[in-house]
Amino acid sequence: MPEAYPEKRIGSGIRYTEIRDEKFRSCLLSVQFCVHRDAASAAIHALLPDLLTASSAEYPSVAEMTLRLELLYAADFLGKLTLCGDDAVLDFTASWLDDRYALEGEALTDEMLSLVIGALLHPNAENGAFCDPEFRICKQNLLDDIDCEQNDKRGYTLRQAAGLAYQGTPAAIPPHGTRAAAKKITPEAAFRLWQEILRTAAIEIAVVTPAPKPQIALRFAEAFRAVPRSPLHFCFDAPCIAKKTVSVQEERLPVGQTKLAAVYRYDSIPREVMLMLCSILGWNSDALLFVNLREKQSLCYYCCLQHSRSKHTIFIDCGIDAADLNAVRQEIDAQLKAVQNGDFTDEMMEKSVLRYACRAAADSDSAYDTAAEMLGRLRSGDLRTPQQMTEALRQVTRAQIAEAAKMLQPDSVFILRAEREEAEDDAD
Repeated sequence: MPEAYPEKRIGSGIRYTEIRDEKFRSCLLSVQFCVHRDAASAAIHALLPDLLTASSAEYPSVAEMTLRLELLYAADFLGKLTLCGDDAVLDFTASWLDDRYALEGEALTDEMLSLVIGALLHPNAENGAFCDPEFRICKQNLLDDIDCEQNDKRGYTLRQAAGLAYQGTPAAIPPHGTRAAAKKITPEAAFRLWQEILRTAAIEIAVVTPAPKPQIALRFAEAFRAVPRSPLHFCFDAPCIAKKTVSVQEERLPVGQTKLAAVYRYDSIPREVMLMLCSILGWNSDALLFVNLREKQSLCYYCCLQHSRSKHTIFIDCGIDAADLNAVRQEIDAQLKAVQNGDFTDEMMEKSVLRYACRAAADSDSAYDTAAEMLGRLRSGDLRTPQQMTEALRQVTRAQIAEAAKMLQPDSVFILRAEREEAEDDAD
């Protein structure tokens, strides 16, 4: 079983957590920078994870960085952006073979620490600007990602619904920012913002190793002593602002399938109760929404539910025929009403607990998932272990789930109406 050691501060606004599990044969390091979002910085935030893992001052090209990682027994060094309420997290993750298994006795951990710290604190930049061609390539990758997002109509529908629900807050900004903002990014502006992030971000470092590696905390503490730190305050709990009336927006595009996304908000529901509610209502193939809308009544092609814990919202989205739009909305309301009335089985409750326990057990088989689960707990302030959460789920009652469902308030509805579908109907 993994053994988590108490987190400690290794610098101003820098928290370090170590998890040891002897079953792993490799090590994993996650360095997360928490940042505030705004329209001007969102696109640069999306660019930086790709840019900073592509090269560094020591390995100033993608080819050299890739070769170095290959020589370290095919180690990985990847970056990604995750949205957290109104803020975001730039996550840099490295994984490498544990030193005990190096064929020539190489100090792999020390070498990976040099690579990661070098990439973050000494990036591929000169004269206050990131260098080409790596900057130009990563910027084009970002523009391509934004273009691809436009072609994913389900994702587009969810982003438009989020923009409608979170209007006026940073959470309404698209994950990768806008294309117009991305086109304007300069090497100088990106480097300037990264230097600001190094100074002001709250930094979470999590390590999963099969054996003690005290040098990791020491190396990061030493490296960041050279950075003039003034960390900002972050609170990831940012509830959706209540609206006086439900916002409804519709857009028509020449697509073959109408999309519907309905957003509901709530004020405060215990995490374990919300997990049970979401599982019973829409997370699984035997949940009420899927069974009734898709399987029994054939009103949709798919029906999914997503929960944003930090924004206190749930999203229900469906792919439908335009002619069934009103029937779908009525059936969603009917299934929500069923949960409010406690009209679900004991078997559904038990399955919800077992699914969570199964996923939690599976997470412990992966160093990446183990680190992500720990970092999620730290970020939310809910430090209960998966085992403790499983037990909390078992204690949730039918009445608690029903009362939680009554707290869900309709907030926003976005409809992507298929023009092509309507034209075909008119032709008939």
